[in-house]
Amino acid sequence: MQTERRTLLKILSATALPLNSLQAAAQCAGTAPASDLANYKFVFFTPTEQTLLEALMEIIIPADDHSPGAKAARVPAFADLMISTGTDRARTAWKSGLAAFATAATNQPLEAVLAKAAAEETSPQSDLGRFFIDLKRMTIDGYYTSNTGINQEMGYIGNQHLKSAPGCEHPEHQP
Repeated sequence: MQTERRTLLKILSATALPLNSLQAAAQCAGTAPASDLANYKFVFFTPTEQTLLEALMEIIIPADDHSPGAKAARVPAFADLMISTGTDRARTAWKSGLAAFATAATNQPLEAVLAKAAAEETSPQSDLGRFFIDLKRMTIDGYYTSNTGINQEMGYIGNQHLKSAPGCEHPEHQP
């Protein structure tokens, strides 16, 4: 039996990692684009935080006629995986940020709270504005590395041999 190159690289890299990193790597191995985190169990966010996170991320990347939104792409699960294996500082920031959104949403609709935070994106003045930057970044990263984002939204067909490089067809790029 011939060992595949990727399998060999996983084995070699695993010998140099501490146990915590090995657990994260094992989890990530099951989260390749084809998996869509289908069997992922939340380990960091509480069910209430998970619901809020799903709502916020779906507002940032909603479903449309072309492709599903952030929730269907399992972006909240991606965020849970990333934050649960991240630093204490990141975990604290995400708990605080979600709590701030939950508190603000008791007085006005969540969409309005998110819009107000998004308005501060270029020059954040509040905790919500600063957290919005991380929330948006995580949403985009999770979505466009998911099967839904890369294949359905972006139309990536991947690793094909092209006999020529097609030219750009945008009118503004024509001579």
